[in-house]
Amino acid sequence: MKKFYKVLILGLASLGLFMAGGATTSAQAASKSVKLPSSLKGTWYGYLGKDDDPGGYYAVAKLSITNKKITVREYTTKKKSLKSLKWFTTIAIPTTYIKKSKGVYRVHSRITMDSESLGTISRKAVKVKVLKNKKHMALKLGIDHDNFYAFRTPLRSHAWIYDFSG
Repeated sequence: MKKFYKVLILGLASLGLFMAGGATTSAQAASKSVKLPSSLKGTWYGYLGKDDDPGGYYAVAKLSITNKKITVREYTTKKKSLKSLKWFTTIAIPTTYIKKSKGVYRVHSRITMDSESLGTISRKAVKVKVLKNKKHMALKLGIDHDNFYAFRTPLRSHAWIYDFSG
């Protein structure tokens, strides 16, 4: 389990550092910022992965998205159903958003000096294995040319970090 937590902490730390960047948004980026539509705001859950140790843990990220910040809380559980989540750590990132195209928004940290985007968010229907490959609406996070998906409820689908269970 120690290996799992090292990778999990490393993954969350790098995601948090990538999203946090360096020290204040440029005036130009701040002047273009918009409010997010209600369909993107609220609580979303991302499946981080499963530990490969016997009796391993499943890890879940709970994203709380508002017009002013994204809060990422990590939870763990031993249950395959992702119930009985136990809090592990929290990262809060003050943000602004700029509309890129219809339904797609660029995320900027309010604590970075440059106007570089942290990534994008949008909604997309994706196939979910745990729901018998049915399409399900997800929050699509585009970070460093990779896509991560979060759902309104915790689902064991689209692992963000390497899934040790194979």
